[in-house]
Amino acid sequence: MKYLESIPVGYDVSLAFVVLLTALLTIYMGLRCIRRRMHVVTVLAFVMQLFMLTSGILAVLEKTMTIPYYEIMLIVFGVMLPGGFLVFDYYDMKKRIKANNTDVPLIEKIEKKSTVNWTYNEYVSTAEEWKNEVVASIVTDSLKIEDKQLKTNVTQQISQVHRLIDEKDYDKALDIYLILSGLINDNPFIAYNTGWLCYKNSLFEEAVKHYKKTLSLVGGESQNNGKKKNKNKKNKDFDGNINDAVEALRPAVHFGYGLSLYALGRYELAIEQFNLAQKKAGDLRESEINIARCHIAVGDLEQASEHIKLALKLKEDTRLRFMLAKLCFERNLEMECKYHLETIVASDAEFTEAWELLGKIYRKSGAWKEVLEAYKRLTQLIPENADYHYHLGVAQRELGKTDEAISSFKFAVDLLPEHSRAYYSLASIYDAQGKTENAIDCLNKSLEGNEKLEMAYNLLAEIYISSDRINDAIRVYEKAVRVHPESYIVHYNLGITLMMMRRYDEAIRIFNKAHRLTDDDPSLYYNWASAAIGLKNYSEAARLYKEGLKFKPDDDEMLFGLARVSALSGDVEATLGFLARAFEINPNLKLRAKSSHDFAAFRTYPAFMELTRLPLIEERKNA
Repeated sequence: MKYLESIPVGYDVSLAFVVLLTALLTIYMGLRCIRRRMHVVTVLAFVMQLFMLTSGILAVLEKTMTIPYYEIMLIVFGVMLPGGFLVFDYYDMKKRIKANNTDVPLIEKIEKKSTVNWTYNEYVSTAEEWKNEVVASIVTDSLKIEDKQLKTNVTQQISQVHRLIDEKDYDKALDIYLILSGLINDNPFIAYNTGWLCYKNSLFEEAVKHYKKTLSLVGGESQNNGKKKNKNKKNKDFDGNINDAVEALRPAVHFGYGLSLYALGRYELAIEQFNLAQKKAGDLRESEINIARCHIAVGDLEQASEHIKLALKLKEDTRLRFMLAKLCFERNLEMECKYHLETIVASDAEFTEAWELLGKIYRKSGAWKEVLEAYKRLTQLIPENADYHYHLGVAQRELGKTDEAISSFKFAVDLLPEHSRAYYSLASIYDAQGKTENAIDCLNKSLEGNEKLEMAYNLLAEIYISSDRINDAIRVYEKAVRVHPESYIVHYNLGITLMMMRRYDEAIRIFNKAHRLTDDDPSLYYNWASAAIGLKNYSEAARLYKEGLKFKPDDDEMLFGLARVSALSGDVEATLGFLARAFEINPNLKLRAKSSHDFAAFRTYPAFMELTRLPLIEERKNA
């Protein structure tokens, strides 16, 4: 209350409140201008609002311009105008949430380009560089030329060539350095720079020669009595005095030598040189990275991983850690891969490829809540990627969020109308909901899309069969066997469907093709034998049943089938023998045998009657 009493008499509280609203909306409009692509209308509205806010603050503090017209202008341009933008953004957000079926921000950011989707080949195509050329001052100070005029001319040439290097005109610079290395063949700095320029011009064999010459000039031993250099002193350029430059030259020569060997594909020799560079320079991150690249190039992923880990200890790098995660993924070290990826996204939430690989790992392990979160993030980062919406839909369906899954699948096919898997997923949902026509429509679109999915053919045919459209199902399976000639299941299903229409000749032909693809399925032999029985080829049916029993000796249906063909062939002993074995496994087959027309000729046989006798119910036993 004391604070309220301190407000001066006549203070315009309502105006102060309007100015406060204007300030808050100004912050919103400022963020909107920063995070979204600027538009002329947006910028003009923001500038006008800033003007109104400034004048409003002055009006409150200095009690100026408190006339009603000004206050109306302040409300219109300071509150209502930006308020309109806020309302528009809100409804746009709700619309995008409904369309994308995922969380989206109120102020949509400018879309960030995806991190480069590296492959191993791209990663190993170039190596990491370390030191550049020896600077001109060190080269000129190291010259041992007694002729002053010649020394002056050489110094001028060196100055000129280093200006060319600064301009990245490496081709002309190399021409001059080749002349200098011919004139002054005992200077290690000139030899090194010549090798460095050869590397820059992709003359790797020539670079190797000059690096070897440099090593012969500087020798292998350090002048500091074997003491290690300061590990933190890894200057990009050569500077300081001549002695320091010579010390810095040794690891640089080995490193440059390694780069040239790497470019020539001599990875094992390159590893040796990078190790020598590291031995002379101390912990060298660039050497560790290049050694890892060498191991990747020769297929030794385990060693590559170890060297990347060492490089990460020297300096954290999300891109390098991502490559380590990919190596772990290739080596099936999924828990370690998951750890590295989660470390990456914790520090860089917009690292697209890390989220994508995380999504794969989560899907593989069936962690659907995590899959959902990963693909929600991906749909926010790259909303036009249909696959991300498809995988989001799969996760939503697995979690029982069917309506949301339908929305995601529809969004995927809106983005990519030929997305076969999204259409198939929609069809499977509609089929489960009993929306047969919708399911059929989606499956037809799926089969017209970018993948001729075997499961789409199977589901479409099953729906036709359940709708008593057997001929349509047969046509679908006939297309399927042409598209998937190596698929056992579509051949098998086609054979079964042909049998439904009593087209036994065709069924046998298809079963024969299925047998060439898979010969250890008892169900195949059973149905194949049934088709043979349909053609009254009992001996062939008996052979097929016996073949099937090799894979499942206790199959009661197979034994019962053998009893049937034996009965139809008139072999009493075999019939009774197979029936006895079948009844031992499944006594319920007795009633089926008594009612089967195949055993009509045996019903008066005492042995058959005894074999098929049903047990008395309890009441009759006690009567």
